[in-house]
Amino acid sequence: MSERFRFVIKPFYFIIIFSVCILLTVFFNIAGLTGSWDKNIYDACIRTRVSSPLISKSPFIATIDLNDASIEILGGQLDTRRAFADIMEVLNESNASAVYDFLFWFEKTEDGAFVNAIESAGNTVVAALAVSEELFNQPNMPYNELTNEESLSLKRHVWNINVINGGKIPQAKSFLLPLPYIVEAAAQIALINVEPDNDGIYRRVPLLYKWDDGFLPTLSLAAGVLYWGIPIETIELKAGEYLALPLSETEVIRIPIDEYGNTLVPFTENWADQQARIPFYKAVNAKYDYDLFDEVFSSLNGKIALLAEISTSQKDFGPTAFEKLYPLSGLHAEILGGILDFSIEKAFVGSSSLRYKIIVLLLLAGLVFLFIHFKKDVIFHLGFLFVFIGFSFVTALRWECFAIAPWFSFPAVLLFLLWIGEFLNRLFIRYRDQLLMQNALSRYFPRALSQRIMHEGKTDLKPAYKELTVLFSDIAGFTKWSSDKSPEDVHNFLNEYLESMAEILFANGGTVDKFMGDGILAFFGDPFDMPNHTEQCIKAAIAMQKKAKELAVKWKPIVDIDLNVRVGLNTGKVIVGNLGSKTRIEYTVIGAAVNLAQRMESNAPIGGILVTKEVKDRVSDKFDFPQRKDVTVKGYDESIEAYIVGF
Repeated sequence: MSERFRFVIKPFYFIIIFSVCILLTVFFNIAGLTGSWDKNIYDACIRTRVSSPLISKSPFIATIDLNDASIEILGGQLDTRRAFADIMEVLNESNASAVYDFLFWFEKTEDGAFVNAIESAGNTVVAALAVSEELFNQPNMPYNELTNEESLSLKRHVWNINVINGGKIPQAKSFLLPLPYIVEAAAQIALINVEPDNDGIYRRVPLLYKWDDGFLPTLSLAAGVLYWGIPIETIELKAGEYLALPLSETEVIRIPIDEYGNTLVPFTENWADQQARIPFYKAVNAKYDYDLFDEVFSSLNGKIALLAEISTSQKDFGPTAFEKLYPLSGLHAEILGGILDFSIEKAFVGSSSLRYKIIVLLLLAGLVFLFIHFKKDVIFHLGFLFVFIGFSFVTALRWECFAIAPWFSFPAVLLFLLWIGEFLNRLFIRYRDQLLMQNALSRYFPRALSQRIMHEGKTDLKPAYKELTVLFSDIAGFTKWSSDKSPEDVHNFLNEYLESMAEILFANGGTVDKFMGDGILAFFGDPFDMPNHTEQCIKAAIAMQKKAKELAVKWKPIVDIDLNVRVGLNTGKVIVGNLGSKTRIEYTVIGAAVNLAQRMESNAPIGGILVTKEVKDRVSDKFDFPQRKDVTVKGYDESIEAYIVGF
């Protein structure tokens, strides 16, 4: 295959490989493998973030915990809701906003005082729970349609925002609402729905639910909007990208969301390590204890107070990337902290955009296409390693500098599949080429020698000037004999003859250059050095003559051939190696010494071996040379001294 054709076919081959790898990667993605790996990477990033001393909880939030100790101390005050009324008065006097992660479903004797305190504050957010249509329709579930009174009361809390893309924001069928008078008194009814990912880990929170002709916000979003005084109608929703909360014409809080309106929780601290939490009983008792009030006031002044029950009797806990039991109210606190600290670069955790993903895949494809063209395996492997390390560095940098959640597994798996696919393809091509090369070498060398050539990497067989012993042989009278014989007879005889001669040459370490009809050109001493190449060549010539006599006896009655072979040998300097053009190349020998060997063969006696003086002088102590024969050779001014080998 020409180099030009290889260049044309390479992109087509790459497109096939790339398409197959993309399909496999998409399959892994659909099966949830790449998503699961990305979650694990993201969890590791969150653990690093939470343990970093540079990241801390928002100073604008105070958490008030109704824990086991507070329940035991307050007792009846909780049962009558007096404690809530008292704590509300403390919050009002401390200029703190109240956000209740409580569902006030049942009437209590002190509800009047509690409601009055809520109305007096004017900025209190109270929790509700959205019920999806799927959950609503399940049998034996305690959910009902909203009454007309509840619907009318709830409409005041519905947000009508600017929707650019509604995406797949979840639709609420019904709600578990607080008592009607609490709904009326609250500045905003907000939702506390949170669901874990499919592996049970809490990583994200929905910000909005559809209902009626608008949306109801979740607890953290409602509290943040009230804190900043953002007009509801200016809020912009573009599902899959962001929820924009404009503070002014130039300042906008952009919360990254997916198409379902979920945002990743920007965790900052372990719950167990937080020191700024206030026990519920202490905030209640501050109403009656001035010294305690001063302490509580300093912790609450001007802040948003998130009140939630975290007692052991509650099931409002779940696992996160860094803690097995984490109060779900803490998820709302962390998102609220992101809204309040919007100016900090890492306030929210973003996701990779579709544009970024396309650019990454295109760059990856381009770099891979570049590196697969390198023939050297070291550069090929280092190229893939470079791309992997580079992409890993960019992913880590985006997380560290901009809090962009890692989108890593899909490209990494694709890169691995491309690498392993091309690597296996290289191994296959190398194995195929080795088989082809070994098959080609077997035409010249014995199997053991061809395997040695392959093993030692001498397959290039570059031309070299060296001393060899060259052998020519042919069958006397073969042309005349074959002129009236059938092609089948000629073919069958010649096949056995040439195969027998080649075996003898190979057995003695010779290299078969070529078959020329009935003629044979062989040489000894290359591709590997052979100190006794002249001796081995004469041994092969004698064995060839003896084998020819055996074949003569066999084939005479079959094809009526008088098999007589002439053999000529010469030792001298020749050029040996792969010679030829781009389209045709062969391993051969050229030079005057080769031509002289051929003259020895043409002047050899029928059934005999004729060698030059150079051959005789080298092995005169090992073989008999009973007769001298001077040969006149074209191109030589004087006759050539030659000798017949005795055997």
